[in-house]
Amino acid sequence: MPGNDPVAAGVTIFLAIALGPAVLVGLLVRAPALVRRVVALRRRSRPAPPVPVGPPLERLVADLRRLDRLRRGPPPSTRLRRVALLAAYDDVLLAACRATGVEDPPLRAWVDAGGTAGALDAGRDLARLRTEAALEATGVRIDPPGPAAA
Repeated sequence: MPGNDPVAAGVTIFLAIALGPAVLVGLLVRAPALVRRVVALRRRSRPAPPVPVGPPLERLVADLRRLDRLRRGPPPSTRLRRVALLAAYDDVLLAACRATGVEDPPLRAWVDAGGTAGALDAGRDLARLRTEAALEATGVRIDPPGPAAA
């Protein structure tokens, strides 16, 4: 019967006893390199963690509050400065909307269509107000109560 050959079984046992320790020592010597390769392959196959696209939300909110205080304060001395202030406020407002996940803020269409030229339009003021409301609905307070808002 095949499989009952005592010579083959004896040779197999002899080879296992003779070569087993050498194979075991070889595996132990090469184990650190094998582990490093496996770890490197796993790192390459794992997707990279997401990288933030813009500035942190805290900085955007601080800039938004600062620009809002300037916008609500005494008007700038020239029309150019007023347009620049409103355009900067609109840019930061849209960046804060993007950071908080506000989908399609109303101000986006006005900024895309008019750029800085239409910063003083009444329709853009309404879109700005609606965008502020959408941003505040996410929990961001643009004009918080207290002494810091003065």
